[in-house]
Amino acid sequence: FAFLDTETTGLAGGTGTYAFLVGLGTFEDGEFVVRQYFMRDIPEERAMLGLVRQVLAGRTGLVTFNGRAFDWPLLETRFAMNRQPAPPMAGHHLDLLLPARRLWRLRLPSCALSALEAHVLNVSRSEDDVPGWAIPGLYRDYLTWGRAEPLRRVFYHNAHDILSLATLALLLCQSMCQPLQVLKHGEDLFSLARHFEGMGELAVAVPLYQQCLRCKLAPKTRAAAMHRLSHIHRRAGEPQEAVVLWHALAEKGDLAACIELAKHYEHRARDLEQAQSMAARALSLLRQQRYPDRRQVAEIEHRLRRLEAKAARRRAGGQGQNLAVAE
Repeated sequence: FAFLDTETTGLAGGTGTYAFLVGLGTFEDGEFVVRQYFMRDIPEERAMLGLVRQVLAGRTGLVTFNGRAFDWPLLETRFAMNRQPAPPMAGHHLDLLLPARRLWRLRLPSCALSALEAHVLNVSRSEDDVPGWAIPGLYRDYLTWGRAEPLRRVFYHNAHDILSLATLALLLCQSMCQPLQVLKHGEDLFSLARHFEGMGELAVAVPLYQQCLRCKLAPKTRAAAMHRLSHIHRRAGEPQEAVVLWHALAEKGDLAACIELAKHYEHRARDLEQAQSMAARALSLLRQQRYPDRRQVAEIEHRLRRLEAKAARRRAGGQGQNLAVAE
């Protein structure tokens, strides 16, 4: 794979936007090689794209950060504008933005590459860097006045992005293959567990949920993890593990957990007294809400009436058995 990042004359895209600097990182003979192709003037675009194609020709795919939506479509447009075929590798395109968001968005306020460098990769850039919004203006100044020195910071920015891409790709692969050894934050473990659960990999998701519950978590995230883990146990035919989690949630006033316990004690444990207690607790919690769901209130009231009727029949049946024995 080739690691690709471009610096452009604007963020709007379209035929009027040029990629004046294309950075490519490749693994060659055990080393990571970074190449930067710079367009000194607009007429050099065709030659620059030809060099980019030569590097990409021997690669099976791309690794980018938001490149599926921006960098690669822009390059495809530039190849088309120069009547050159684009390298056929868009089908093998790993865009790190989406998995990064899936894994770290609960913990981080932003999943921009600069934020991931600071909070995940523990990398800090020097004062030689330049913010992305300033790059188009520096290139326009270069074309107008010929001042090349300020572009040194653009080259630094681009090379740093390529190196961060490679490091981030490695960390994401390690996180998928050895999550319990690599991930240390509860939010990250929860996010990955939810991902594996969605894929149906429950044998992988369960240890991740269990590990994230041992970590420091926000109350809302902890409750979500406990609910998801309890539902997995219930579907797997392990009701006791689910009951332990529901009781822990019910003690903190969790409405959904109280309802699940009422169902469990009524239909599985056949403990009508406990079922009534949990249903009454759920109804009390629901009525404490400022705007309770009327349909949910009606359902719980119906459940309580049904439980009271069952309990009455059971008492009547017990009295009849005692009378028969006495006779």
